[in-house]
Amino acid sequence: MSDTLKPVSIYTITAKLFAAVAKEVVDRFGEEGKQAIAEGVRKFGERRGRNIAANVEQAGKEKVLTNYLPYYDMERSKLFVYDSEVSDEKIEQKFYQCPFAAAWIEDGNQELGKLYCEQIDDAIAKGYDPRLRCVALKRLLDGDEYCHLIFEYEDKKEDK
Repeated sequence: MSDTLKPVSIYTITAKLFAAVAKEVVDRFGEEGKQAIAEGVRKFGERRGRNIAANVEQAGKEKVLTNYLPYYDMERSKLFVYDSEVSDEKIEQKFYQCPFAAAWIEDGNQELGKLYCEQIDDAIAKGYDPRLRCVALKRLLDGDEYCHLIFEYEDKKEDK
């Protein structure tokens, strides 16, 4: 089997599809297209977050930060290499390998991938709880050695 025809993961296919659609939209519509893609990713992420919250509630659990990852909607294959530290106040994650980022980097589509990455994690967090925020301190797509994500509540004084 040729190297160009080897099977790839669903994550790689999804990343390549996103880049292909995003490229077409950006090429045709410029900055307005970028904004539309970002808005679509944001809405998609918020919907995912609401679904995660519904799964937590259906399980009879409290919608708190420590239940965010156990009920997360996307399975993590071995293609994701990461560490997570979870407390009542904060989730800190470092992703050393991400198949989405790897596909975009391999194809030279970092800027298109950022249209996804710069929206998705914070949007999912907000969908889960409107007070929850995700800040990326580092990103693989920026050339950093890992993505460094911090999830925290905006107002830490309120009851969670």
